[in-house]
Amino acid sequence: MSRKERSWTWRFLGGILLWLVPVSGLWFFATPIYNMFLTTSAENLVRLTESPRVTRLLEHDKHHLVITRTDFATAKGFLDSVRTTDIHFPAIMLGAFFLGVPGVPWKKRLENLGWAALISVFFHIFSLFFWVKFVYATQLGAWSAEHYTTFWQNFWGLGKHLLDLPFKLAMPLLLWAGFYLNKLLPSLKAS
Repeated sequence: MSRKERSWTWRFLGGILLWLVPVSGLWFFATPIYNMFLTTSAENLVRLTESPRVTRLLEHDKHHLVITRTDFATAKGFLDSVRTTDIHFPAIMLGAFFLGVPGVPWKKRLENLGWAALISVFFHIFSLFFWVKFVYATQLGAWSAEHYTTFWQNFWGLGKHLLDLPFKLAMPLLLWAGFYLNKLLPSLKAS
């Protein structure tokens, strides 16, 4: 590794560390509003795929939502609970990666971060949609078996688990690589 490559790497790591605190603060303060947006958006998406439209996603507190159906009563009052902040906490890494990259003009960094954040918003809604379908397909005992075949139970279960762990955690790095890797590789190779 050349001196230029090492210098860029250390500047990038320093930039990430520098931006972690302000991005974390912004995420912390925006979380309650973003959770409301995610809850409403995911509910609308789920309701587009069902007839009659019986799903309700309700905020339980500022970090959780509960999944209910108007045609399915439970003793606890809801079918399942989801920690909404767990779905989007990797946004902290996304912000730090995009703002910490050295040698890119500030305006371009913000533009790229905006596009990556928009992609992430759709990913978060889609992930929450899969979570709800997972609950319906696998967590409601006889009701799930009656309404979902084995294929769909496996589809929604695997999809939820893949979106919830590996894809969610890899998304910031994949987006960063998608925006910057092709621009950085030629300059690193040239050195």
